[in-house]
Amino acid sequence: MHFGHPAPTRAAYIHIPFCLSKCHYCDFNSYPGMDSIYGEYVRALITEIERPHGSVEKLDTIYIGGGTPTVLSTGQLGDILSAISCSIGISDNAEVTVEANPGTIDELKLAQLHWLNFNRLSLGVQSFDDDYLAMLGRAHGSKQAVDAYYCARKAGFDNISIDLIFAMPGQRLTHWENTLDAAIGLEPEHISLYELSIEEGTLFCELCAKGEISPLGEDDQIAMYETAIAKMQEAGYEHYEVSNFARPGYRCRHNQFYWRNESYYGFGAGATSYVAGERAVRIKDPNEYIASIMSGGDAVASSEGLTGRAHFAETLILGLRMIDGIDMNKLSKQTYTDIGGEFAHEIESLRSRGFVDLSKGILKVTHKGLLLLNYVSAELITPPD
Repeated sequence: MHFGHPAPTRAAYIHIPFCLSKCHYCDFNSYPGMDSIYGEYVRALITEIERPHGSVEKLDTIYIGGGTPTVLSTGQLGDILSAISCSIGISDNAEVTVEANPGTIDELKLAQLHWLNFNRLSLGVQSFDDDYLAMLGRAHGSKQAVDAYYCARKAGFDNISIDLIFAMPGQRLTHWENTLDAAIGLEPEHISLYELSIEEGTLFCELCAKGEISPLGEDDQIAMYETAIAKMQEAGYEHYEVSNFARPGYRCRHNQFYWRNESYYGFGAGATSYVAGERAVRIKDPNEYIASIMSGGDAVASSEGLTGRAHFAETLILGLRMIDGIDMNKLSKQTYTDIGGEFAHEIESLRSRGFVDLSKGILKVTHKGLLLLNYVSAELITPPD
């Protein structure tokens, strides 16, 4: 297999690993109660960003996520963005996203962020029900979430995304329908809907092991997902990725770099970068990350080069998350490889069982495949006999 010239890196992810509190379902790299090192962390982060990155082009997308980035001061977030602008460059029409939780923002802070050229806000709402928010361990109530949304509008944000969680223990379909109606009623440009998964090391995992909570059954999960798809499409949102819905023209540009398996920078504790075919994961612990960077190290905990079949399998799996599918001919030309031939057996097997469709060179999952995407992905990962 042969690769073409690597495409320029036009996206950057910056990780802020701090939160007000740890949510009961969260297995992300985030830590509460570390306020005392915010300043040191930002200095280390800027140091990493300002290091040479070879031949660079201005960024089309920047995404500051976490954790909860807005636990930092506006000045600290502005310093991070300024460092990116000076060391790499930001294109004039770049999409610049910052994640926020309702309890960490007000109209003044949002106005300052907008003035600093953050132009997309990802708001971690998760639910509009106070009882479920408490069960999830969220640090805000439903009124705070709605108020935060309207504050963002007043501050000038005209591109707002809302995150919601479904299939929570004990949740009923009618409750989920009410949640969807509340979110749609706010008229955000983008809505992300995530099925709750109970992960190792979380409080939910402990409670599940004790029998105090139980995961929702698969039939209920599917019913909620299909209801969401129908409601979102009826409201005029495009279902453009497994978990994501957008008004026309408001698809998340940054995440599409991931789903197309294109290169992106990653900065900060636990952040992943994918540049020139190499994936590198940084040290997760914030203090260890700071120590490594400030002593001249790169803070990389592990790295791997993605080549051959592994690279193409991952490209297919990520690409199938997009409802529009993958242009196999275009991908083959980009990589100088016959993708369809390399995976002909797997693709035909999935197609014959109704999980994928291949028409006019476009490979995409069917509705059946969408509901069983993990299974479809596993088929592509498994090497042929």
